[in-house]
Amino acid sequence: MNAGEQRAFDEFFHSHVPRLAAFTARRSGLDAASVEDIVQNTLIRAMRSLSSYRGEASLLTWLTQICRHELADAARKAARRPTHVSLEEPEELLRLSQHLRLPASQEPAAEVEAELHRAAVITALNALPERYALALEAKYGDGLSVEEIAVYLGVTTVAAQSLLARAREAFRDLWLANARGRTGGTDQHE
Repeated sequence: MNAGEQRAFDEFFHSHVPRLAAFTARRSGLDAASVEDIVQNTLIRAMRSLSSYRGEASLLTWLTQICRHELADAARKAARRPTHVSLEEPEELLRLSQHLRLPASQEPAAEVEAELHRAAVITALNALPERYALALEAKYGDGLSVEEIAVYLGVTTVAAQSLLARAREAFRDLWLANARGRTGGTDQHE
């Protein structure tokens, strides 16, 4: 790619964009267009700094680190944006009402519960060390085998197994601590 070969870029694009999109969606809860923007910005940043890639980690690991920075930037920008919507514009009111309407087949309570659970998972993943989060996302988000995770993270299969075990334990500890905080007491499942 550094030499400007289109075939190398196409291979890079097709092998990494779907995984970056899945990573972004799992980490953020953004709509599809926003996920696409984050992935595009990640690729632009990566291409601009490709010469700085030292190969100490897999290319995808390097890309996900850039993507994490893009997600953090997007969150900061969103926090600075005003949250009001003008109801004086009929098109905006119509778009907003359609956006707020849930499909009839989904119960609101179940949707809220699923979103709270998803947010709790994202919070726990974001609180983990990066390698733990990447390993868990690769295993449970992407469905990779331990061998594939080892290649992805640039470690041996035994090291990947050990990393997954430590990551699961750290996630469980965070999950239980967060559950106690959400319920205000001890968790029933401890």
